[in-house]
Amino acid sequence: MGNDQIEIVMAAYNGMPYIGEQIDSILSQTDANWHLTISDDGSTDGTDTVIKDYAARYPGKVRAVHSGRRFGGAMPHFMWLTEQCDAPYIAYCDDDDTWRVDKLSKLREAMRSAEATHGAKMPLLVFSDQMVTDADGGMIAPSLMRYQKQYFGAFDWRGILLQNVVTGGAMMINRALADVALECCSTRDITMHDCWMAAVAARFGNVIYIDEPLGTYRQHGTNSVGAKNVGSLAHIVRKICGMGEIREALQRKKRQAAVFEQTYHSRLTAEERGFLAQFVQARSGPWFYWRNRRLFHDIYRLAGMMLLG
Repeated sequence: MGNDQIEIVMAAYNGMPYIGEQIDSILSQTDANWHLTISDDGSTDGTDTVIKDYAARYPGKVRAVHSGRRFGGAMPHFMWLTEQCDAPYIAYCDDDDTWRVDKLSKLREAMRSAEATHGAKMPLLVFSDQMVTDADGGMIAPSLMRYQKQYFGAFDWRGILLQNVVTGGAMMINRALADVALECCSTRDITMHDCWMAAVAARFGNVIYIDEPLGTYRQHGTNSVGAKNVGSLAHIVRKICGMGEIREALQRKKRQAAVFEQTYHSRLTAEERGFLAQFVQARSGPWFYWRNRRLFHDIYRLAGMMLLG
């Protein structure tokens, strides 16, 4: 494997309608110094057959792997793929999106610039904006970040644990970040691989954002995580009617924060440990969230956390 080759990892599951288009968009990249590893999680729609076909046709570029177990979700699947990878750079890929032809080139350029500034031993994460599309590829919004009203001027690890802004299918990490992120003492208690890695990068290294939509974020009936138009009346009504789901999501965030503290306890300051200690409480209290209101991207999320968290 070349010293600067990018290993693209794809966790696939029942992606038959879209996976071929995604792989074709990777094969069309202007930056050709990459390798694609695809793991299928027991698809029942023929996805595995498509993967094997591409692996047979492009043996030097595409590889199919099998873990021998069922993951049942994107987070443990991607974490396992990260564990299997020893490349200097790892890019994450969903089976239902498509990439702009210069995506890898742009990610590599940003990563090299960051490593030139901070050094390759610093944990680094680079990610881009995405265009939100419907199932047929029609544009819903030109910018996922703006569609979801997410800030991207600076990245605070505490803010990411409260409200993640990094989408896995848009990110690339370096080896230093992979090594630190994989120290996680309980992967079953993290919410998603992208949130975990973004928080680790923001605390121990750096997160770099490219304000361009370098790929699509396709919305369809089986998305693991979908784009949300947080300013719409429909979204607000759904949130009000789904208090149980909000409470459950908040508890998952608290469990992840507890794992973050346990994993990196000795490397955190007393003030940082104090923040986590209060956040992981069953009830942190409105004043906790109000004091940390700068970490939230919208008043509705802040209000919901103050009410329920």
